[in-house]
Amino acid sequence: MKHTILCLVLLLGFSVSLQAQDKLIKRNGTVIEGKVMEVGVREIRYQTNPEPNSAKFVIRKAELERIVFGNGEIFVINERVARGASEIKRPSNSQSGENIILLSPFKALDSGPGLGISYERLLGENQYVGVVVPVSFMFNSEYYYNTYSGSNQKHYTNFYVSPGVKFYPFGQRKVTYAVGPNVMIGFTKKLNSQYIYDNNGGQSTIILTPVKSFRLGLIVNNYLNFQITSRINLGINGGLGVRYFDKQQTSNINYSDGMQITAEFAFNFGFRF
Repeated sequence: MKHTILCLVLLLGFSVSLQAQDKLIKRNGTVIEGKVMEVGVREIRYQTNPEPNSAKFVIRKAELERIVFGNGEIFVINERVARGASEIKRPSNSQSGENIILLSPFKALDSGPGLGISYERLLGENQYVGVVVPVSFMFNSEYYYNTYSGSNQKHYTNFYVSPGVKFYPFGQRKVTYAVGPNVMIGFTKKLNSQYIYDNNGGQSTIILTPVKSFRLGLIVNNYLNFQITSRINLGINGGLGVRYFDKQQTSNINYSDGMQITAEFAFNFGFRF
């Protein structure tokens, strides 16, 4: 009698385990009951009817939060889905790094042509924003004429630093567009010449006066970059803005020019790391 009862209990437990269904719990809370047939990399195949030849269904893993199997085992996949979504949203070029060094072998400002170097740091996981600090060296030549020595030329090197923000509306791509403002801070030099006529000798004398300037303005730049490799890119940028402050100083007088239009253009060679 005892053996008969034990066999019935085992048979009942076995039948219950056969009837136990798996539960696929979706991220929106919906529960699908059935039998999981296969768990793939991106998809899960299941049946809602226990019959072997019944229809089979497929659901994407991204739609599921977890699977509760009939034996009580729980398979949580929401964390894997989150990581997968992050990888999809993350731009492919972000694998190259968040830092960019740009060399500008040719750059032009309103004070003349020159060259520059800049550092950019891309922010955020999707890198839609960057902070850039360009430094520029512009070369200025002043010509003047002296009665005794004839035509002469004086060379000056002007220094600019233009911290700014870049916005990438389309993210990081093979061909990338960005736009953003830069604060232009400049320290320049130039040469003022004044001719004084000598009535007694009948000759004119030139007086040369060095002028130092401090400039402050705002330029809105547009950038276009071409990602040649994962590390190397080529690009151009051009901008237009306003110079609000231009304080000029000589040995005996200080004066300031009014608000003036200013512009910038550069050809860039970049390295990303």
